[in-house]
Amino acid sequence: MGNTSYTAHISNKKSAITSKSKLLGVAKHNLRKYKSDDYSKDNIIVLRGTDDLLQDVKNVYHQEFDEAVKEYNDKQKRADRKIEDYFEHVAGLEQDMAVEIIFQCGDKEFWQAHDDVKDKMYYVYSFLIGKLEELLPEFKIANAVIHFDEASPHVHVVGVPVWEGAKRGLRKKVSKRNVFTPETLSVILQDKLREEAGMCFRYHTHEDLSEKSLGRNHDLSVTEYKVAKETEHLEQIQEQVHDADIELLASQIAYKELERRQTKELNEKTDAIVKKNEAMEQEYTDKKEKLECEISYLESKRNIEKSLSDMDKRESQRISNELEGKRLELRSVNQEIEYTTDKAKEAVVLLDRIKAFVSSFRLFAPTIEEYANQVEADKTIDAGNSFRGILYEIGKLLEAFKELIKEGLCWFPRLMRWKTSKGEVAPVFIEKSSGYSYSVYGYMNVETKEYYSKETMQWEIKAHNRIGTVEQMDANIEAMARDLQEILRLSSEQKRLWDVYEGR
Repeated sequence: MGNTSYTAHISNKKSAITSKSKLLGVAKHNLRKYKSDDYSKDNIIVLRGTDDLLQDVKNVYHQEFDEAVKEYNDKQKRADRKIEDYFEHVAGLEQDMAVEIIFQCGDKEFWQAHDDVKDKMYYVYSFLIGKLEELLPEFKIANAVIHFDEASPHVHVVGVPVWEGAKRGLRKKVSKRNVFTPETLSVILQDKLREEAGMCFRYHTHEDLSEKSLGRNHDLSVTEYKVAKETEHLEQIQEQVHDADIELLASQIAYKELERRQTKELNEKTDAIVKKNEAMEQEYTDKKEKLECEISYLESKRNIEKSLSDMDKRESQRISNELEGKRLELRSVNQEIEYTTDKAKEAVVLLDRIKAFVSSFRLFAPTIEEYANQVEADKTIDAGNSFRGILYEIGKLLEAFKELIKEGLCWFPRLMRWKTSKGEVAPVFIEKSSGYSYSVYGYMNVETKEYYSKETMQWEIKAHNRIGTVEQMDANIEAMARDLQEILRLSSEQKRLWDVYEGR
């Protein structure tokens, strides 16, 4: 094993989060909600939650305890024993309402010698948080932030310890003592997570973490740790500028938008063709039946009149002319059927091209899916890391589609929409860190441009209400193809009947 340190600091005593004011203090430090020449908000990365840590914790409380609170309240006969808001209830008890854990791999001296791999800790801490959720599911993570603006990269994780099995009161409640047991602190935080972190750390930095030593391995409390870190002399970090190739992506996106508009236009035209052909088919059938009856009647009449010796030749000629006119009219109907068949065949060929065209954009489907998932979950979209000057794939996509509404606000009506009670809407984002992250601010109707607040619309922003996905375009094209094939079948049957009538 190597000599690189691994530490896991857990909030306790003076650093325990026992009130809303202390929770807000943690948020102020973790999310850099203050001005400082020593720290930079641009060099932190939010891995879980948003830039509103207090609301993130409230969301966990509602998700985990609302059902248990309702069950508890239903059993109470006295109104003063009921709990209106469990978050506010716990905040007034002076107990741990949330827990903060700080993970750090490597000390100041290590990172002075390995500054070139600092950015790799994004992957190490992302992996470590995933393992924490897997090994300690009772600790519900509300917010996690990586600090790259200090001498040693480290991650702050704030969550709620959820314990089930209480015999009195709520069956499910907040309990640091029952979740963070001595076994949890030793086996999970110091043994298993050290091992998992070491494996990922070795892969990305080619260095080994040190083994667990005897005695106390929690090192400092969170307060002691933060005081020590605040007093260190922070080195100046030279940002590396990496220009993203937005132009190519923009052209590809524009091409996709052109394809979408063409598909929509083709859908509308095809629907019109289908409706027109249905009407024409019924009209042609009625005309044909009427003409066949008339022809049969005229032929019978002519045969009868021919058998009469006193048949007027001029009347006979009139009937013959009328009969020939009906034949010509029926022949014209058949020509219209052939014309419709040819147009339907052309539409089938065009549909095949559109289908191949849509398939060429499937490479964007995962990025668009990630974008839609983040909007539906009301999560901040991490478009890039300004610390290293990098835009992720979703950042490139958003940059190409961004339509500014006013300073700080933008929306993406051409990327994905949702069908709601207010019509088709697209999200309005508040742009943060110069395009490196976006948070949902509200929604706007794509036709009327009427704005709606996030609180009134978010419950309708679900996956089953999405509009304009690649899969939906595929389904529309397949449906149009089936309609055109049915038109071709009917036209072929009408032509066959005509051929039989003509005696071919």
